[in-house]
Amino acid sequence: MAFPVGEEYDQGSPMKAEVVVARQPILDRQGLVVAQELLFREAGDDIARIQDGYSATAAVVERTLGVLGIEYVLGHDDGFLNCTGDFLFFGAVDVLPPSRFVLEILEGTGLTDELAARCDELRLAGFRIALDDVRSLTPDIERFLPHVDIVKLEWPYLAPEEAAYAIERCKRAGKRVLAEKVEERSDHAAALQAGCDLFQGYYFARPQLLTASRTPSRFAAVFRVLQLLREEADGAHLEDALKHAPALVIQLLRLANNAARRRWSHAPITSIGQAVAVVGSKQLMLWCCLLLYGNPADLRFGHSPLAQLVQHRANFMERAAGELTPEDGDFHEAAWLCGLLSLAYISCEVTPERFFTDISIDIVIEEAIVEHAGVLGTLLTIAEHLEQGQFDAAFRQGRTLGAEFAGKIPSLAL
Repeated sequence: MAFPVGEEYDQGSPMKAEVVVARQPILDRQGLVVAQELLFREAGDDIARIQDGYSATAAVVERTLGVLGIEYVLGHDDGFLNCTGDFLFFGAVDVLPPSRFVLEILEGTGLTDELAARCDELRLAGFRIALDDVRSLTPDIERFLPHVDIVKLEWPYLAPEEAAYAIERCKRAGKRVLAEKVEERSDHAAALQAGCDLFQGYYFARPQLLTASRTPSRFAAVFRVLQLLREEADGAHLEDALKHAPALVIQLLRLANNAARRRWSHAPITSIGQAVAVVGSKQLMLWCCLLLYGNPADLRFGHSPLAQLVQHRANFMERAAGELTPEDGDFHEAAWLCGLLSLAYISCEVTPERFFTDISIDIVIEEAIVEHAGVLGTLLTIAEHLEQGQFDAAFRQGRTLGAEFAGKIPSLAL
């Protein structure tokens, strides 16, 4: 049986590998930049195109921590991050360093008692909480003030008397006030005179786009997790490896909370180890594969044909290796890794040769992928023939490893 084939698997059409985060500076009363608000952008866009707030926030976190690097994005500044209620509740914030981030509660989020309690927990952990897009100090917002640190006032929408009232009430409650959407010199002067502590808007700077290509460093972290899962490593080693793969942790926590809800459990996920136990190692391995070949902001197994292809390829090569050397577990593992790595360069938009200059892997696997050399290279060639429905070519290639093995290729491909 042939593997799935078609235009969507075209190896000559690299997947989009450029990642983008936008940042807009936040200034203090002395005009010094003290923080950056991090914003979701797609490559090629200078405005946000957001359909799902959770996914947008998860993408910003993954790109900041896992690709661009927090020091590159923030330097010594703090980061302001837009957060949906789901993002705050369901554990993905656990991958963030609390001392570096202000979590903004988006406009329209219900200011419930449950959210208040969650904000208190996050503040105890070291995060600061901000209320975003406040246009008037409603009774609900005033009741919620004890649970936040910063109130962001949408400056163009507040009349002077409304602004004065809001600032006075916030200051009395011990909160800092940020004037956002400051677009004119006069707006800044008025907000400064009114007593605002922080300022943000086009008057100071438009959002700056930061871009980078996904590099194999991300693959190394995820592959480490994959290897530990296959080796059935203990929880401590697995948790340590996961900490180096932020996007995978985000998806793991999302999956864990979804699984917990399906089981009618209301207990929150409180650790990476608990999340792994809830999700299961097999499911986590599938998502590792997707993270290598899919879009981390929207990881859905059925929507990544490249991920499906390499899974078929890796599984076939592992089974084939088992037929060739039944007792050599290390060779079976190498065959599986060879299959899974064989198209990784596409996601990075580099050549196979360039990919292996940045990721450390056994030379036998590297030569199999780059040159189709050795037994692993032969198995890879057979897999490629099967994917294209070229059964005769696959059989001829298989005969170089023995007639008996070649005869088993059809059953191995199932």
